[in-house]
Amino acid sequence: MDKAVLFDFHNTLATCDGWLELEIQTLPALTIEELVRRGSLSQSECRRRGEAVARFKALRQEVRLSGIELSAIEGTRQVLVSMGFDLPVVEVEAVVAALEEALLPEVEVVEGAGDVLAALKGEGYRLGVVSSAGYPRFVEMSLEVLGLRSFFTAVVTSAGEGIYKSDPELFIRAVRYLDVEPRQAVHVGDHPVYDVKSAKAAGLSAIWFSAHSERTAHLHSTPWEETVRVGEGADAVVEVLSDVPQAVRLLLSRA
Repeated sequence: MDKAVLFDFHNTLATCDGWLELEIQTLPALTIEELVRRGSLSQSECRRRGEAVARFKALRQEVRLSGIELSAIEGTRQVLVSMGFDLPVVEVEAVVAALEEALLPEVEVVEGAGDVLAALKGEGYRLGVVSSAGYPRFVEMSLEVLGLRSFFTAVVTSAGEGIYKSDPELFIRAVRYLDVEPRQAVHVGDHPVYDVKSAKAAGLSAIWFSAHSERTAHLHSTPWEETVRVGEGADAVVEVLSDVPQAVRLLLSRA
């Protein structure tokens, strides 16, 4: 019977806190700064960066409540339009791409990721990524830079599918792309809600990788006590990636 292991991207396979902050807080504000630098907006518009951050946070909250994901480009465009900026979409796309990809040199692999993926691949598991990325190309490029992309049959992102990661449907689609049933799959991730709770709701087993979870909670402004409480609902908890293969074997031996 074919079986699969899915991995979250940020703070599970790789770390880049600047990228997460960009995607959930600062992207429109930095886009305004860059448009000013390029001469597309007047210098005075830099004073509205705080407004851009507030509007983006509000938009991201709407996305969470609706479950319908927006790409980083579309989210930025909507914020700029709401602020009265009438700019060509292609120009917004170019700036967002530049800001996202400028962070690639800051991406670092999580210790043990390559060895764990090689071990699981060698044992015959199908591997995939499920990420909440608003700019899917960043995930793909990061995995290439870190030498991890070849391990994965599918890289699924919330923006690519138009579904927020809290929706179990994102995980159902991911296992479908890997041609396995949910009960034949395990998801590994650092976020108790978006990785553990959502994966389990989709019928997968879930492993909470807790090593970087406190940093994730801080970036999402989530109380650590709440993070721990939800994380304890996982089927297994690991603090180092090297413990993942054994946990996967135990969980999928019951499938």
